[in-house]
Amino acid sequence: MRAVHQQIAAWRALFSCQSRIVRIVESTFRAQNLVSFEFYDVLLTLRYAPDRQMRFRDLNQEVLLSRSALSRCIDRMAARGLVNKLGCATDPRGVEVKLTAAGEQELKRAWPVYRELIVRLFGKHFDERELVFLAERLSEVVRRLPTR
Repeated sequence: MRAVHQQIAAWRALFSCQSRIVRIVESTFRAQNLVSFEFYDVLLTLRYAPDRQMRFRDLNQEVLLSRSALSRCIDRMAARGLVNKLGCATDPRGVEVKLTAAGEQELKRAWPVYRELIVRLFGKHFDERELVFLAERLSEVVRRLPTR
């Protein structure tokens, strides 16, 4: 039973840490007139996707937003020219979301700020060995999670 308590305590600490850091990042992005962190999350996910595009349903698995919130977010991003919404060749009902040059520019503008925040708010609290462990273990957890 002790292991379960430790798992819950670790989860709460991880969740609390992530929530606080995200709020600080969001307010810093706002203060520096950068894209919203919500937009940044979508843009960064697309940046690393093949051909810088993903099906909406796959994108929805990778970002923090609910399906309806992501749909509204993508509409706002498309209106600003940060992404393009395209028809899906394999599914007439599907939508592909593609990163545009303007979206890439917004990523480049925000990256130095985001990188500094990652280091200052998170990375500096761990040594290299701990960071490698965290990255490997959390990636393994993600890999084992169901997609739906």
